[in-house]
Amino acid sequence: MTDKNGVGVTVFGHDSEERTHVTGYEDKGAYSRNITYHNATMKQIENVVNASIHCEQFIKYECTGTLFQFQLPEGAFSWWVSRQRYKMLYWGGSTPSAKSCACGMNRTCYHPNEFCNCENVQGEWTEDSGYLVDKEYLPVSELRFGDTGNSNEEGYHTLGKLLCWG
Repeated sequence: MTDKNGVGVTVFGHDSEERTHVTGYEDKGAYSRNITYHNATMKQIENVVNASIHCEQFIKYECTGTLFQFQLPEGAFSWWVSRQRYKMLYWGGSTPSAKSCACGMNRTCYHPNEFCNCENVQGEWTEDSGYLVDKEYLPVSELRFGDTGNSNEEGYHTLGKLLCWG
């Protein structure tokens, strides 16, 4: 049994837990990965999420030459989709209103004036990762990525299991 500090944790696995390559998708959100959870319907998962005190899901994007651009009024290149099918413009370790990644919350991004490490067009590999913890929007139902259409642009996404407890 999985536990957090002695409290039982309900774990929902899915079909997209492996590190997955993203390349060849230039337009905003052109790459789409629908998440299918194992052994439970979305309604059953939603019931567990609503009954739990805490839920979390790890999300990571490793990138080179690509942009998230959560802050742009004309729209981001990449995002995740909530269980309600909302387009979510933030990443793990941040909050919905911040429109940033974890490093943007404490200003530790690779480029200090950016809100995510994946705002990097210089060709270095970086990553943005962390836990999504606002259970109102969990679990992740889809991943969308763009800006990987040129030969120097690519990424890898990883999405962890949904964990709920308390």
